[in-house]
Amino acid sequence: MTDPTVDTALDPEPRRRGESYRNVAAIVLALAMLQMAAGALSVVGPLALISGGASTLKIGTIVSGYAFGFLLGAHFAPREIRRIGHIRAVAAFAGVTSIAAALLYVSDALAWWLIMQFIMGVCVAGFLASGESWVADAAPSDKRGAILSFYLVTAKIGFILGPFLVASVPPGAAVGFMIVAALYTASLIPATATNRAQPAAPSAEPFGPLRIWKTAPSAVIAAGSAGLVNGAVMQLYAVYVGGMGTESVAATAAVFSAFMVGGGVIAQWPAGMISDRIDRRLVIAALAVTAGIAGVVLGLMSSVLPLIAVFVIAGIWGAGAQSYYGIAAAHAADRADEGQATNMMSGILTIYATGAMIGPVIAGATMSLVGTSGLFLYAAVILFGLFGAMLYRRTGKPPAKDIDKADFEATSATSVSVYELTEIASEEAETETGEEDEDSAMSFADSGLVMDDEDDIDDDALDDDDEEDGYWRS
Repeated sequence: MTDPTVDTALDPEPRRRGESYRNVAAIVLALAMLQMAAGALSVVGPLALISGGASTLKIGTIVSGYAFGFLLGAHFAPREIRRIGHIRAVAAFAGVTSIAAALLYVSDALAWWLIMQFIMGVCVAGFLASGESWVADAAPSDKRGAILSFYLVTAKIGFILGPFLVASVPPGAAVGFMIVAALYTASLIPATATNRAQPAAPSAEPFGPLRIWKTAPSAVIAAGSAGLVNGAVMQLYAVYVGGMGTESVAATAAVFSAFMVGGGVIAQWPAGMISDRIDRRLVIAALAVTAGIAGVVLGLMSSVLPLIAVFVIAGIWGAGAQSYYGIAAAHAADRADEGQATNMMSGILTIYATGAMIGPVIAGATMSLVGTSGLFLYAAVILFGLFGAMLYRRTGKPPAKDIDKADFEATSATSVSVYELTEIASEEAETETGEEDEDSAMSFADSGLVMDDEDDIDDDALDDDDEEDGYWRS
């Protein structure tokens, strides 16, 4: 029953709490729409290039331009956000990305697509840095874990839905690019239609690669491998599906993507929880070999397997390949010095983005030599190499002690702001625990229980009877 002495109309606290939730929902919706646009582009772009006669090497090179832009955007975005603020940054990044997506239709020249994809990579990285740091700032302290999960799952769902929006669009048609551009434009509406004060700008600076290698070499290997594999597969899978000879390439690609991404979503948390209990490198190795085997099957047997079997194996591949980056990030955090975990995450993200820039070129060249099936064969080679590297690294540096391990938190390879969200939550939990301990001590003092100096007795001198009687007195 409501306390009649409290005027809820005048109490600002419920309004503030409600406003925080509304603003978090708005920016999460904006980020999900951004991922929806990216998912749609992952089908529209490659299929348009194929319809124009582009080789797989050319497509891989174009995709690497996006990754290079993303790498630079992730590095410079905090500076721009600090200069103009989050809301203006979101609007600018989304607007420019929308224009670049529409301009892809103007020409199929390699240089043109490289420039447009580079611009899109820079702006998408900036949008993600703006949005995720906004989530980190706006999330209520007692709901940060739930909001983190809500954001990551919602973003994945957005990426899954994107390809279905263009599933019926003919390859190379203008309407496909229009849908992608419209989604990028729509993503700025929820973010800008808010009266919330500007969040604090992100401040993390990346560690240098050598410093990260000395601290957590296994995390470097795993993050780089994740970039090499996922950066290629998630941008070129539509080309692979096109080689399967299905009736509707776009529709098949949409379902294929849904199984891959869905597998990663399902496996992320169980794998993370297991990694809290055993050496994280073992978990990464198990996920890598699972995805590697699935990749070999997809590379060699997709033409003889039923379509539903191909989708299921794609889900298994996604469960392995798309879930170990977060565990690699957790391993890096375990090794980082106190207070340096977020900086470590920034460096790990840079390593991932570098791999994502190189991977599509190598994968495209492989597909040019052996056919579209070469995409997953290329991925399998990297994954089996990661499996061996993790087992080898275990013979060197011992695993982190349980006391040094933080609880696993899902981490996306987008910006360090998601990790900052968990760091803030952990610090607040420690602060609350410290305040509870202090309150307990004060309550104990107020109870009248004291121990005089003359009562300080050597514990080693206590016999069993003394321990049973105790020396506390009121």
